[in-house]
Amino acid sequence: MQNIKETLKTWGSAVKDSIVAYIRTFAITWQNGALALLGVLLLTLLLGVVPAGQFFVTERLVNAITAAIGDANWWQQVVPWLIGLIGLQILSILVDHLREPLRLHVGANIETWMNENIVRKSNTIELTEFQTPEFQNALARARAMSGIELDEIVWWIFDSLQQLISAVALGIVLWRYHPLLALLPMVTGLASWWSGSRFAASAYNLDVEQTPQRRERDALEGILTDRGAGKEVRLYQAQDLWITRWRNLWTALIEEQQVIERRKFFAHLAIDIARGLLYACSLILLLLEVFRGGLTVGTYIAAAAALVQLDGIWNEVVSHFQWIGNEMRRLSGDLYPFLDRRSDTIKAKIGGEHPSKSHTNPFQTPEEPPYLRIENVSFLYPNTQVPVLNHINVTLKKGERVALVGPNGAGKTTLARVLLGLYRPQTGTIHVGEVSLTDENRQAWLTHCSAVFQDFTSYHLTARENIIFGDLEHPERMEEASIAGGAASVVEGLTAGYETTLGPTFGGRDLSGGEWQRFATARSFMRETPWLVVLDEPTAALDPLAEQAIYERFIERSAGRTSVLISHRLSSVRTCDRILVIDNGTIIEDGDHETLLAKDGLYAQFFKAQAQWYL
Repeated sequence: MQNIKETLKTWGSAVKDSIVAYIRTFAITWQNGALALLGVLLLTLLLGVVPAGQFFVTERLVNAITAAIGDANWWQQVVPWLIGLIGLQILSILVDHLREPLRLHVGANIETWMNENIVRKSNTIELTEFQTPEFQNALARARAMSGIELDEIVWWIFDSLQQLISAVALGIVLWRYHPLLALLPMVTGLASWWSGSRFAASAYNLDVEQTPQRRERDALEGILTDRGAGKEVRLYQAQDLWITRWRNLWTALIEEQQVIERRKFFAHLAIDIARGLLYACSLILLLLEVFRGGLTVGTYIAAAAALVQLDGIWNEVVSHFQWIGNEMRRLSGDLYPFLDRRSDTIKAKIGGEHPSKSHTNPFQTPEEPPYLRIENVSFLYPNTQVPVLNHINVTLKKGERVALVGPNGAGKTTLARVLLGLYRPQTGTIHVGEVSLTDENRQAWLTHCSAVFQDFTSYHLTARENIIFGDLEHPERMEEASIAGGAASVVEGLTAGYETTLGPTFGGRDLSGGEWQRFATARSFMRETPWLVVLDEPTAALDPLAEQAIYERFIERSAGRTSVLISHRLSSVRTCDRILVIDNGTIIEDGDHETLLAKDGLYAQFFKAQAQWYL
């Protein structure tokens, strides 16, 4: 009894979710083309009654032909019905053609809507969540959906409505001659639907389970076709290893899918054989009625044609609903849950006033906050147990230049991103002056920050766009930022100057790692008066002279601003007011260069290890 209740509860929940998903799909379609949707609905209803009209005209046409045999004026009886039959066919073709442009219009709008919402949602998710396989699986499944597929669900529902109207109309016609003629095609159609739905659900569940393997397969394919990875693959002659692994993944995925396909084949074969036998019995039943005198030849031919048509209609209805069910599983299981994921408070701007101009910006005060303080801050990445930051306490004064030093994996970059408000710590508080950095005001805080990240992005767009992304509201600062970041010297060698497309993706000029880093640095200098500036290994790819120039401009431009410098080149951190040494997520040393050398701790070890090569 308990199992029955649980089954009914699960079934009821699934039905409720399906209804909600259908309503949501219609709402999205309506939003992207209400008039086109109404037009398609009216045309679909018109098509639905055409088969019944064809039965009526065919019956009259055949009877008129048999009655007019030997009559010199036979055409008077036959031609009107022939014209009627041709007219119905022309009407069907015309309505189909009228529906198509309406459908394409709405489909294009939905495609744009869906992809934009996936991108917007991706830009509102916590950055740390991007590093989890769960999010990457969800993103891959959502992106696999197409706006055309969502659009087709509505049209297929309309088509199914048309087919159902036709099936009911023909069923009523055939019921007059015998109820079985109307019921048998429906029974076989329902059997096909039930069987197909079961196998479709199994295929979808398997598809969900195989998502990680498909992502791994695609990643392997990317390694084999990527220009950057290609040099190592060829150098170490690892092609066969990667291709074998890629092929084994493909084979495993296909073999699991074929198990379901084989079961589906035999089940559908049995149903189709039963359908054929029932159709033969129906024809025999009609034929017996003719010889008993209950049917005319015209009625027999029209009824036989209607049987074929009704069976085909039910087959179409089943196919439509199976396809709709498959797509609704993907919508309700993949796309809609992704769009409904909890968003980070740092949300993509859709429009309206920029946070820096907002009257509610708590950091926009006549006197800028005098300090940035973090208290008892700890941070863990998703799916990990060991904190990267462990009870950090530190205060950065306004205008202070601070260096973060420590071994790889100590937590330097993570701490910088927590200070910027890009990462939300699990414990502890962050204050900018007297204002607490909360979920609600993190977006506003970002407008007071600037950074050059260690893993900066190389935008394969124009040189101008690579720089002005740093502050889209003040493009007039582009050339000044370009000079400050060292990108101007690179631009001088470009054929079209700042309008030169960079990167090979769109046939542009490719750059070295150091040249790309100069553009990233220039991008960070676009924001003229940030409260906090973070430079995470900003000169790792630069030559010594370029590095010196960058640091000179950095010192000049960071005057009066709080700046955080992360670098393994300890010669560059000597100019900082303070040096924080981080190890295992904890600040273990705090002082200037001379003070830390005198302590003879970890910083002194690092500095001496580097200095010996120069001495």
